[in-house]
Amino acid sequence: MPHRDKVVTYREISIVIDREIQDVVCDYIIEHVSSGLLLEDEDGRSQLTVKFYLPDSDERDFDEALKCFIEELAEDHGLPAPTLYECKVENVSWEEEYRKSVKPVTVGEDIIIRPTWDASVSEHPYQLLIEPKMAFGTGTHETTRSCLQAIRDHLEPGLSFLDIGCGSGILSILADKMEASFIKAVDYDEIAVENSRENFHLNSVTTEHEILCGTIDICADDEPYNFVCANIIRQTIIEILPQLDRLTSEHGKLVLSGLLEMDLPEVQHALRDQGLTDLQIYPDNEWRTVIIFKG
Repeated sequence: MPHRDKVVTYREISIVIDREIQDVVCDYIIEHVSSGLLLEDEDGRSQLTVKFYLPDSDERDFDEALKCFIEELAEDHGLPAPTLYECKVENVSWEEEYRKSVKPVTVGEDIIIRPTWDASVSEHPYQLLIEPKMAFGTGTHETTRSCLQAIRDHLEPGLSFLDIGCGSGILSILADKMEASFIKAVDYDEIAVENSRENFHLNSVTTEHEILCGTIDICADDEPYNFVCANIIRQTIIEILPQLDRLTSEHGKLVLSGLLEMDLPEVQHALRDQGLTDLQIYPDNEWRTVIIFKG
């Protein structure tokens, strides 16, 4: 989070939507607007609020396209048009509330993710220190947990590691602690890239690495990596699957996440078309992470 004496103004955009379309709306926001969002949910209600923050200095003109997308989506599902709200807030306006929502998270038997303000003592051998911002990767989301577990299960020391959609950098930080030989972390969201750099510093990452703002195209001239992670969304995974395949070495491992259970048939069909059939699925609630073994 920004330091207390540095007041930054944000646009707070809130969208009240029906549960039936929440996944599609969240996917659209992640793909086109912001890689970090919050869900305000109450049990028993048919609607929930999707909320995300952008620096006031962000001049992208996405408002009309987002509004048209969710209105058309709601109409296609026979639902009332969602309501959008926007206001200006300073980081100190929501910092404390957000901090309260981020708690230490354990993954498996030996990984713990702790926010910087948590002073508790842990015996977990893999301790990941995270300064949470409005980007994925605090360890609370199912896809983050599954990706961490896949890395813990299958990443061996000395392997090169590529992280597409790095968010907070948490997957790459675990790769460093598991003695990867080289790490490249990529995200199209500048806030996520800044957060990854901050978290790399907090965790004293010593592995040679790059943290870059951009898409997978920024890796076009790279040699294949031994271990590749793409925790993004179904549509993008399918679109860039040939690139992900090329960037994964002949006997490497490719982790795909950000997938719902209902996404699996389409993803598996795309994998078969690419000749990728040796895989393992990590389930966590309605979310799925797939690891593909090449060679």
